[in-house]
Amino acid sequence: MNMKATLFLAATAAASVSAEFAFIPDVVDVATLYDYNTAPSGSKRCALVSIAMDESGSMKTEQEFMRQFAIPRMTQLLHSSEYQYDHVFFCMHGFGALGVPTVAPEYGFRTLGCTEGVPGTNALKDPQVADWVNESGGFQEDGYNAIVAGINALPGTIVGNTGSIDLNAECSVLNKNFILVTDEDRDVLNPFTGSNPADYVRNELSSKGYILNEVVDLNMDLPTTVTDETPIGLRVNYPLSAMTTQSGTKKSCLTFMGQEQCIDVPAYDYDNEWFTTNLHNENNHGGDWTTYVQNGESPDTYYQDGYGGNTDTDYIPLIQDTRGAVWSIRPLRAALSETGQVLDQGQIEAFAEAFIDIKVNEIDCTTNCDCRAPPCRETELGGDPHITTWRNEHYEYHGQCDLVMLKDAEFADGLGIDVHVRTKIVRFWSYIKNVAIRIGNDILEVEGNGDLSDGEAHFWVNYEYQGELTEFAGFPVTEEHSVNYKRIFKIDLNSKYENEFIIVQIYKEFVRVRFSGGSKSFGKSVGLLGDYYSGKTLARDGQTVLNDFVELGHEWQVLPSEPKLFHEMERPQFPEKCMEPEDPRGERRRRLEESSVSMEQAEQACSTLKDPMARKDCVYDILATQDLDMIGAF
Repeated sequence: MNMKATLFLAATAAASVSAEFAFIPDVVDVATLYDYNTAPSGSKRCALVSIAMDESGSMKTEQEFMRQFAIPRMTQLLHSSEYQYDHVFFCMHGFGALGVPTVAPEYGFRTLGCTEGVPGTNALKDPQVADWVNESGGFQEDGYNAIVAGINALPGTIVGNTGSIDLNAECSVLNKNFILVTDEDRDVLNPFTGSNPADYVRNELSSKGYILNEVVDLNMDLPTTVTDETPIGLRVNYPLSAMTTQSGTKKSCLTFMGQEQCIDVPAYDYDNEWFTTNLHNENNHGGDWTTYVQNGESPDTYYQDGYGGNTDTDYIPLIQDTRGAVWSIRPLRAALSETGQVLDQGQIEAFAEAFIDIKVNEIDCTTNCDCRAPPCRETELGGDPHITTWRNEHYEYHGQCDLVMLKDAEFADGLGIDVHVRTKIVRFWSYIKNVAIRIGNDILEVEGNGDLSDGEAHFWVNYEYQGELTEFAGFPVTEEHSVNYKRIFKIDLNSKYENEFIIVQIYKEFVRVRFSGGSKSFGKSVGLLGDYYSGKTLARDGQTVLNDFVELGHEWQVLPSEPKLFHEMERPQFPEKCMEPEDPRGERRRRLEESSVSMEQAEQACSTLKDPMARKDCVYDILATQDLDMIGAF
């Protein structure tokens, strides 16, 4: 079957499509569709971008933007050394054009096909899939139907750079993003009988793992205090229920005839995050963009419909509180002509770079996605000990010694950071008993404590036991604990790196350390957490990949040339090698077979954890320690 000529969608018989989804074409091959209910089982990192484009005659500029700017830059960036995806797939759809054959004309939707971006270039393997039409008058445009139809039109196999690629068999992850582009509000062609249509579309997106971005006709503005910037996009960072919930009132003041006059206006407890051009930067560098967070005001204070009609009420709810975003057609059309001629270089570059940066981070980021220097990453080391690289790959090292978890001499404009952990062997496994963090001239050491009757926190500030700890190297520190044996220390890096932090968590004698940040803070770091961009477990030379994790542990043992961060020395210290447990794997198997806690009990205790690898680590820790409460360490 030719993908360009024929749209294939599952009928109601397909498990992945609800019976409420009324789009039922005559030509259906359910077996060729992607199975959303089966987890990918391959080894490659994959990204998927689906684009549903309004094909009416007024959409020439937006189609040129996607072909000239968005698609080429997305494929280039996702393949780059920053993100290192193996496959970047694109699926293109059209809707709303008169005279274009569709399988179900009453819904005005068609699929043009799917292809793959070519690594090392900004090209598509088959560029014809982006040949949207724009010569006819507009038909009725149902963006809701286009989103749902596009999601359920995904084939299980895509012809890519190396031939036919089975998505689930090839990919270990398939991170998905959907782009809707239209200059009209929603014409209700598909009624989605039986539920709120917006809720139905939101559920289709979230249940199938997509983040939505919409390029639509909205007028956007900014407060008068923000000058020389053009708003180009918006992320609505609050739940749907907050739209009508006031948190009180606040003063709104104007100066009239030399006198300030104020009135009380409704106040709201949520944020709008605007993406704006940044053309007033000191270098006047086209392509710069920035963010502005507007809070405390009604969500529609600075946006309203363009010529679309009900665009705001139709499309804002679809991206609300989802990490998705809405983008305005207005600044795009002011910067790019219908023929693709650039009218305002600075503005089109700012729009393109913001759009690409935000979208690629949405595709790539799965946890702590609010950092301002994408790619955003989260990593940790803790437990048995389980080490999660910057690319969310898990491994274990069971030696006993002092280890370099992370270091970077350039952190925070040269303050520098070193993080060392001290491990201890217990029978056939080990755990992290201490962590020491140096930033600038300050050192914080935290130690676990297995004595449940001991109510003290065991920490040292610059080698002083329980020294003052409200601030560390200029960063605020908070401590939380509800019981003696579980404490959380948080180093808030927000003053330097917005929305970033370091957390040290204590559970009994076990220490866990978590980093959440972006490329500017941790992008140059080295150590057991691996390379920030690739996740590769590199040796100290920065080149050699070590997949033998015993060898990797020995490689990152703290050396005499590195700072001594712990308040007291313990064996072994280099050149004495890390101590290794005897036959850890064989002994583990024998001991686990003798466990009083069953595998089923451990799996049940860990079932609340969302990350499959975290659940696996949790199960193993429970079986190793014979303590069902170890779930509290995660």
